[in-house]
Amino acid sequence: MPALGLSQEEVEAASRTLLRLRLLRPAPGRPEELIPVSPDAAAAEVVGPLEAELAQAAAHAQAVRDELHALMPQYRAARREQARRQGVDLLPDMASASAMLTEESARCREEVFSIQPGGGRAPGRLGAAIDRDLAMLDRGVRMRTLYQHSARASLSTQGYVERLTEAGAEYRTAAELPDRAVVFDRSVAFLPRRADGGTGEGAVLVRDPDVVAYLCRVFEQHWSGAIPFHGTSEAAYKDVGPSLRRALVGLLAEGAKDEVIARRMGMSLRTCRRHIAELLEELGAESRFQGGALAERAGLTGPTEGGEACGEA
Repeated sequence: MPALGLSQEEVEAASRTLLRLRLLRPAPGRPEELIPVSPDAAAAEVVGPLEAELAQAAAHAQAVRDELHALMPQYRAARREQARRQGVDLLPDMASASAMLTEESARCREEVFSIQPGGGRAPGRLGAAIDRDLAMLDRGVRMRTLYQHSARASLSTQGYVERLTEAGAEYRTAAELPDRAVVFDRSVAFLPRRADGGTGEGAVLVRDPDVVAYLCRVFEQHWSGAIPFHGTSEAAYKDVGPSLRRALVGLLAEGAKDEVIARRMGMSLRTCRRHIAELLEELGAESRFQGGALAERAGLTGPTEGGEACGEA
C-alpha cells in the first residue's frame, strides 16, 4: 500500500467505495481479505435490481394507461349523448354525414339553402345529389345555393346548375364565402368538423335554434350580394368579371400571398396567378404595387361587390 502513495485512511475510504460498488468482495473463507470483482459482474449486482424496479414501474404505468384507454368508448358515447341533448350531433365521416343528409332531405318540406365554397363540385358528388335535390324540388321545397365565382368554370357544375335551375332551384355566386353549410327548414344545419384542426371530413349536425338562426342571417347577407348563376347558358365569368377583379384587388392590397388568394377565391394556384396576371396587364401595371395604385385610380377599390350586385339580384 505505501507504494501507492496512499495513507491508511485513504486506503480504507477507497475500500469502502469499492465495496459499495461491488468491485471488491471478501475472499471465500478469508473474510479479512478483499479480492477484486469484474466490473460487468459488479454492474449486474448493483444495477440489476434498479433495472428490475424500473421495468416493474414501466409495466405498471402501461397497465394503468391501458385501463384508462379502455374507458374511451364510454367517454366518447357520453360526449355524443351530451352533444345530442345540447342540439349537436357529431357525424364522424362522409358516409354517416351523407346518410343523415339524405334523411334530413327527405324530411324537408319548405326550404333548403347551402353555402358551397371552393371551385366546382366533383361530378361524383353532384351525381349522388341530383336525385335527392330533384325530389325536394318536386315537393315544392325552395332550394338556394351559393357558390364561389370559380365554380362557374366547372363544366360538371354548370350542367348540374342548369338542370336544377330548370326544375326551380336558385343559384348565385360570390367572390368569397364562409365555410360550408346546409340548412333545412331553418331548423337543422350541417357544418364541417373543424375543431382541433380538423379537415372538415364528416359533419356536425346542429339543431340549436340560436345557431341555426345565425346561419340563416349569414346566408341571407351573402345571398343578397351575390350574382345569379344559371349554368351553361352563360359564359363562365361573363357576369362576375368586375366582382372578381374587385376581390383580387382587395386581397392584393392586403398583401396576401398567391396561395392565400387562391384558397380564399376557391380556385387553383395556377388559375389564380393567371387572373392576377390578366388584371395587372389590364391595368397596364408592371408590379403589384403599381397595380394597386392604378386600381384605386380606376375605381376598383371602392364599394365591395355586395353593393354592386344587389341591383342585379
